[in-house]
Amino acid sequence: MLKLASLMVSFSLLIPVASAQNFAKPVATDQVSVPDAAPTRAAVRKALAARREHNLAGFHTYRTSGVYPHNYVRPGPLNTWRDRDGHLCAAATMIDLDGQHELVSKTADANNQIRLLNVTDGALMDWVLTSGFTLEEIDRIQEPGFRPEQPVQNWQAQEDARLAKDYAATETWLGKHAKDGLDSATERLMQNPELATKLVNGEI
Repeated sequence: MLKLASLMVSFSLLIPVASAQNFAKPVATDQVSVPDAAPTRAAVRKALAARREHNLAGFHTYRTSGVYPHNYVRPGPLNTWRDRDGHLCAAATMIDLDGQHELVSKTADANNQIRLLNVTDGALMDWVLTSGFTLEEIDRIQEPGFRPEQPVQNWQAQEDARLAKDYAATETWLGKHAKDGLDSATERLMQNPELATKLVNGEI
């Protein structure tokens, strides 16, 4: 009987030792998920600079084409994403030239008088954040069309001439304020590490 009791005590002492050994085993490295490091500010700024150059070229192409949308909805100024003739506004054109054809089409169908300055999230906001421009710069590019109270004959041509002049001034302004605009765009994108990482990795 004493021999049996001694064996039971010995066995009970071995249990915590075995448990401790199990807890002490290292976790296999292939089971550990290590998140990607957030990109540096310099890397984000460099990527945004390339995007700004690309989209500015798109705006220049749009400006010099002389084909702009017209406000057929009501007198006064009004943002027109796509008019009844299929002409896109400056911002919509940049996004379309960037390959986002479906996004441009869906936006026209859902809210054709959209003003991007009022956008706060979603695919359009992601594009703005990775465009190389600030939202305020995009708003300057997305100039509303104007329809006179009493449209005269050939008022569209007059409106095209006005827009062409304003777009030229905007392009010059963007060039002069490129550094400040790019710095602000970088700071804003840095607040969205996931989106910034996609941009730097070439996923956008």
